[in-house]
Amino acid sequence: MGVGARGAVRNAPRGEFPCQRVARRGWRAPAANSGAARTRWRASAAPASGSRVNCRRGLGRGTRRQNTCVMSAAAPLAQTAELVASGLSSFAPTAVGLGILAFIIVVHEAGHFFAARLQGIRVKDFSVGFGPKLLAYKPPNQETQFTLRLFPLGGFVAFPEASEIDEVTGEEVKLDDPNLLQNRPVRDRAIVVSAGVLANLALAYVTIFGGVTLNGVPSFEYQPGVVISQLADPSGPGARAGLLKNDVVLSINGLPIDRAQDSASVAANRIRTSRTDLLSMTVRRGENTFDLQVQPRRTPDGDAKIGLQLSSNAVVTKRLPNSVLSALSMTNSEFSRLGTQTWTGLSRIASSTFNFGGANNASGGGVSSVSGPIGVVSMGAEIARTDASALFYFCAVISLNLAIINALPLPALDGGQMAFILAEGLSGRPVPQKVQNTINQTALLVFLLLSGSLIFGDIEKLGGSSSIPIEGMQGPK
Repeated sequence: MGVGARGAVRNAPRGEFPCQRVARRGWRAPAANSGAARTRWRASAAPASGSRVNCRRGLGRGTRRQNTCVMSAAAPLAQTAELVASGLSSFAPTAVGLGILAFIIVVHEAGHFFAARLQGIRVKDFSVGFGPKLLAYKPPNQETQFTLRLFPLGGFVAFPEASEIDEVTGEEVKLDDPNLLQNRPVRDRAIVVSAGVLANLALAYVTIFGGVTLNGVPSFEYQPGVVISQLADPSGPGARAGLLKNDVVLSINGLPIDRAQDSASVAANRIRTSRTDLLSMTVRRGENTFDLQVQPRRTPDGDAKIGLQLSSNAVVTKRLPNSVLSALSMTNSEFSRLGTQTWTGLSRIASSTFNFGGANNASGGGVSSVSGPIGVVSMGAEIARTDASALFYFCAVISLNLAIINALPLPALDGGQMAFILAEGLSGRPVPQKVQNTINQTALLVFLLLSGSLIFGDIEKLGGSSSIPIEGMQGPK
């Protein structure tokens, strides 16, 4: 968007924390030639440079002791290598998720930037993120500065002011430079403001086309129950009760989980809103079905969490296009479907949050089911780990979320700026700049506070009970 905070998405799944696998396994000393050597290794800290000195002192006392000492010095190197490898294996998917989010933001701001520059309109700053600058680059003989900022909550394209303060009189003097955005006609400004949303829609279409062409269109046959796709908290209540990855939860507190596209949302809400001390579950593992009880932990708000990541229980098949025309037709259908699902999901969140029309939170909607940038990156990382081909759809859905939210006629969003421009076009007079600035700055502060709360919510959800898919990622009905 031009100014303002980024759009929100539905709860995103969480992956395993870095080095978690290594921590569970624990370090083991290599087999030594004597029990004394093993005891000496486990009781001591990891040897550093002093180990070689000890080796030298041990010379002459027998080859066995010398070999033990050498192995003690080499063991930390192997452990360090394993730790680094584990860290890299966790970092790479996270980098993919972060890269996709940053790319979507850059595409949005690039829409504003190129729409302005192609019309000869001056641009002061192209920024990814908000807050203090981390990196800045200004090409030679160019006015625009490109910056990377601390908080990855969105981005903006800034334009030079159309007025300045006279140093002599202290009065505000309007500049008559025709290349300033505010001095351009309504049509030119409308093109610049709407270009970010149009760029995100184009990106969504292109990524859907790529996904359809390379991987086909997924078809989902939903089954009863929900699948435990991940133990979000390996030491949480669910894991302690004996639940495992790929278990199918068939019922919660005696209520069966029907086959449905939103079965994961229904199950997550049923867990979250349960007020019983124990959750009774019927679980299928392979060919066996059994009952167990889980004692959830409670948040300060009283919600139950059991540390599981849930997904709908579905058999997925993919249909590949047989020609370019077929691929375009399938892309059009998927673009329409994902756009409709995204709009419906965002509307449900707004309805649950503000209780429009007597709506309630039974569906698990509202702010509690919204994720910020950390949740989006976590979702991307999990997809990169489990099914990289789905990253096309992930990119498309996030881009659609961003486009739809920015098109809303709210202050500090692109839609709010377009509302000011339309008001000027209808009345023939621009909305006073001071009024626009006051409204936008107030709204921007609200969006930044909301984004901050979403980040804290994302951090809490990393150890939460279950996940709810991003709007549009749930598959066709």
